[in-house]
Amino acid sequence: MRTTDILTLVKKYGTPLYLYDASLIAKRCRELKRYLPEMDLFYACKANTNKEVMKLIVHEGYGIETVSPGEIAAARGAGVPVSKITFTCGSIDEEELVGVVKQGVRVHLDSLLQVEMFGKRFPGGAISVRLNQGIGAGHHSHVITGGPDSKFGIDIAQLKELDRLVKKYRLRVVGLHQHIGSNILDAAMVAKAMRVLFDTAMAFPDLEHLDFGGGLGVPYKPGEPGLDLAALGKKIAQLSKAFSKRYGRQVAMSFEPGRYLVAEAGMLAVKVTDIKRNPTKTFIGVNSGFNHLIRPAMYGSYHEVVNITHPRGVFEKVTVAGNICESGDVFAKDRMIASANIDDILIIKNAGAYGYTMSSDYNLRPRPREVVIK
Repeated sequence: MRTTDILTLVKKYGTPLYLYDASLIAKRCRELKRYLPEMDLFYACKANTNKEVMKLIVHEGYGIETVSPGEIAAARGAGVPVSKITFTCGSIDEEELVGVVKQGVRVHLDSLLQVEMFGKRFPGGAISVRLNQGIGAGHHSHVITGGPDSKFGIDIAQLKELDRLVKKYRLRVVGLHQHIGSNILDAAMVAKAMRVLFDTAMAFPDLEHLDFGGGLGVPYKPGEPGLDLAALGKKIAQLSKAFSKRYGRQVAMSFEPGRYLVAEAGMLAVKVTDIKRNPTKTFIGVNSGFNHLIRPAMYGSYHEVVNITHPRGVFEKVTVAGNICESGDVFAKDRMIASANIDDILIIKNAGAYGYTMSSDYNLRPRPREVVIK
């Protein structure tokens, strides 16, 4: 995305402003399909539920993975048929579960209680269950979704209890699901988790699909190596072929990429509103905050910040701070950035995933606008 285009859009729509590069989203979609040709791909829309973004990803041949009735409605609104929507449960009640099942969406049950709720309402039915097999990975403890400290999935030690409920309600386990964490850049870790799920799958004779979750990562820091998709694709093909031979037949397999498709395509444009040169630190104040992009405050996440108004200025060490009345409202701490003036435009990169979707109107400051550049 050219700097002149960004500045033109900022002049038209104001700041703060989320900008998404549609061509880069399409490129990422095609990359995954090229390297994972045998996999069904469901976009984890929690990363970015912008309707135009979802339409673009669906146009590239992806289904949609959802975690709430609202996300199902958004997927339907983007023209996605229920046959291409999945729903991963998490701490839901019976009313929500039944409502989703009755829509015909594939549901991944997350607990023994949910299996029992399903069995009581739909005895003799087919189910998919999410398992916690003790493997977790991710860039922060808050995004690790497997292992003993994770709230997600049925623990592998509870398979006997799962079997008891399956027999009690005459259910068939036709799907297994797992998700180990978010922003994983190590192909070996993904392969390890797949191996473990393949081993577990041997105990389930009626399987129709295996879902390995999402978590495929992107580099946030300049120079940081990305996920080696070629190596991952090769390993996945080997593991899948070996499993099919061992299992005795083919089983549909899927991934749920979210961040990988949209993170790098998005940026948050903000305006410099204050400059505070203290004796030991310089603060650059901007007209946005963690109510618009919470990742740095919540996870300590790194986002590159660039002054696009004066990109060739003298670089100085600054802390880029937001306008929310909280000490933790900081986008970048002690970062070398081109010296800024009031009204300069800064862009916060790699903000296409878990940016606007996690935003709020805290301090009663309105959410930014979103623009998809096609």
